[in-house]
Amino acid sequence: MEDTEVEKKSRENILKIGFCTLDEIEEKVKSFRIMNQNAAKKRYLIIREDLIDPGSPNKVILPKAAEIDISAAKLLRRHFKGDRTFKTFQPDEGIVIISDMASMEGVSLTMDIVTQIMNLGGGAYEGFIDRVDSFTDFINHMKKSLFPKLIIVGYIPKERIQNEIINFVRTKKIDSYVRALEVTHSTLKPMGYFPKIKQVPITQEDPKSWGRFVVDIVREYTKPYLVEDV
Repeated sequence: MEDTEVEKKSRENILKIGFCTLDEIEEKVKSFRIMNQNAAKKRYLIIREDLIDPGSPNKVILPKAAEIDISAAKLLRRHFKGDRTFKTFQPDEGIVIISDMASMEGVSLTMDIVTQIMNLGGGAYEGFIDRVDSFTDFINHMKKSLFPKLIIVGYIPKERIQNEIINFVRTKKIDSYVRALEVTHSTLKPMGYFPKIKQVPITQEDPKSWGRFVVDIVREYTKPYLVEDV
């Protein structure tokens, strides 16, 4: 039995970038309305296709590039079931790897992290993945256009750790809802720098630890913005 196009897309698109079910759309627009009240970075959802009325082929319910707010979500609910998948866009998509490459240890750990993340979705996410050397660089990019959903913290030189912790706090002031994971490594980076970020341990003795890292990325990236958490 052949997979449908949507099933193929959902399997390749493990981070679910660019697609939402109606149930997910409703969840997001409710959360975004609350999150945007005090956020410097505003989240929103846009439809990437003309939505046609199933009962009237010539009637467009929602035109391409329209923002989906709560009233638009209610309109969709009148015509579609909750598991119907739509092509969508939201600005908070992507992963930023914060990892310095000025040392051999930094290069080694950074390249391992980049390789694992680039392999997600068979390389389909290349345009959604960025790397910077420091939180200082990250803040500069954030103020301009960068708006990731998830930060991966890799290697940071010991002499810069205190400054980076200060800049991490500044990052959270710009976008308090950005998610973060920190990679530790048995030989390259035995200790984490940021106690408030979830630590993901990598050990040379356990080849499956990179697999668990990938699972953690997918889990953290795709978990919903729940209204009760906001």
